[in-house]
Amino acid sequence: MLGCLGVDSEWETLESDFDHVLNVLGIINLDSNQTSFIGLYRTTDLDEVSQNFIGVDTIGYYEYEDEDSDGENGFWLIDSIYEPAALINDASIFISDEQGNNYEFTFVEKITSIDTIYFDTTITIYGYTFDWDTTIYDTNDFRINFYLDTSGTFNPQPGLNYQLNISAPGYDPVIGNLTTPLIPKIDSLVQGDGITDTINASEPFDIYWDIQEVGNGFLTGEVLFNDESGYDSTRNDWCGGFFENSINLSDSLYTVFGDYCETSPDTIDPKEYFIRLTTMDNNYYEYFIEGEIGEYSNMLLNYPTTKGRSVGIEGGFGFFGAIASDGIKKIIIPY
Repeated sequence: MLGCLGVDSEWETLESDFDHVLNVLGIINLDSNQTSFIGLYRTTDLDEVSQNFIGVDTIGYYEYEDEDSDGENGFWLIDSIYEPAALINDASIFISDEQGNNYEFTFVEKITSIDTIYFDTTITIYGYTFDWDTTIYDTNDFRINFYLDTSGTFNPQPGLNYQLNISAPGYDPVIGNLTTPLIPKIDSLVQGDGITDTINASEPFDIYWDIQEVGNGFLTGEVLFNDESGYDSTRNDWCGGFFENSINLSDSLYTVFGDYCETSPDTIDPKEYFIRLTTMDNNYYEYFIEGEIGEYSNMLLNYPTTKGRSVGIEGGFGFFGAIASDGIKKIIIPY
């Protein structure tokens, strides 16, 4: 690298010459409060931009503590909106199950929501002071650019085979296959003398779940910092509680060894603690867990990742996988 420092460098135009294929991001989610979706894109040229600017949108209102010199109470926050240049939005996508049911997934560009922003304005008229409650409504568009089951009839079940079929003008068809995982169930958390509802982050504890004969899972623990403003000042003072690890569902437990936490001179209140167990099909596990190391390409080697990866699909790049999860909330203290 030091030898390159003395060389005058300039931009080099890189060109590509190949037939474009579809890139697929497909997830079947068995959780009742989550949505299954298909993301569809195409391969890109080396000299092609990745995002296209399509407009702006207001994302909220920032209110001053006091009026400024112009008598303004605040200002609207404006955000630029971009869309993937390789997005495919005119495809025909169907998911079918082994029982012969067929479900069409429709392209959804955005989800519209209403933000309600309150602020108080004090006015004085003829010597009388009034507190005037003002409400401002703002419509926000959250762009998702996914194919969804807009009919509400797709209700995936555990342990079933599902097939994905994608047809897009100008591209080879893509098919995918998977078998959905079983629904996980966290049984209990044990720390010290037995089952507990309050976890000490500095002490080891065991997580038990209902054993499954086959399958892989992923365990995570997260301390929940919640307040009305979206910022919790105690976050920087908190110690421990966060972890993640892949597991074999045929085991009976996973041990979290705890974190070394020094006693703080300040009082740190207990927090809510969320532990999630996620099961996944073989495609999801191979792509995101086993294949993580293979994501790094080597320009000097003919490594498969330099050509794109495909798990669970044929005719394109990407993957088609499924997940299900169970979670519990407890209370956690740092020491």
